[in-house]
Amino acid sequence: MLLAIDTTTTITGLALCDGGELVAECTWLSGRNHSAQLLPQLDMLLRHVGAGRESLRAVAVALGPGSWSGLRVGLSVAKGLALAGDMPLLGVSSLEALAYQQQRRGLPIYPLIRLGRERFASAEFAFDAWVERLGPDRNVSLDELCAEVKGRALFCGDLNDQVRDRLQEQLGEQALFPSPAATLRRPGFLAELAWQRLQHGESDDLVALEPVYLGEAVKAKG
Repeated sequence: MLLAIDTTTTITGLALCDGGELVAECTWLSGRNHSAQLLPQLDMLLRHVGAGRESLRAVAVALGPGSWSGLRVGLSVAKGLALAGDMPLLGVSSLEALAYQQQRRGLPIYPLIRLGRERFASAEFAFDAWVERLGPDRNVSLDELCAEVKGRALFCGDLNDQVRDRLQEQLGEQALFPSPAATLRRPGFLAELAWQRLQHGESDDLVALEPVYLGEAVKAKG
């Protein structure tokens, strides 16, 4: 059974994939409580499917870009589980998982992850039979992103009403959006991407694998 962990932002997700089939998934607003909530939620999810941690055979983790503290917690837990169980570890781009979730053929896909201070992580993707990256992860403002978009494009990810309005103001009918429920990051798609890599014999180095931030770490006040 493959476990997928997503702590990219204040929205946290876990998924269990068995033989390529998604058997359990949960997503919740954790805020900054990733470290306190992640393992209890994992144990509950495993109980729901009648399994324990010994049933895990591989671990996938979202690498960001995203929250500095959230990504560190997710990767630390993933590495700990992989090391303890002698399991393969697979890191997946959070932006790639968001783009893959949409699976819209014929349109550029721009997933957005909020970095703070009016900045977003984004990259351009396309989907045909599989998700294809067309550009690197970047730290951009909405104005900078809109200036580069040519033609119709699908935006997904961290889209509140304000972000949607700003994109539509600049791009008009060129800016397309999924429904709010369809744009929520689902760890099941992260698990699916990781499972495909695993079937091709791929895995990542347990020591060398690192998260992607793009933004600056939040400094404690004092």
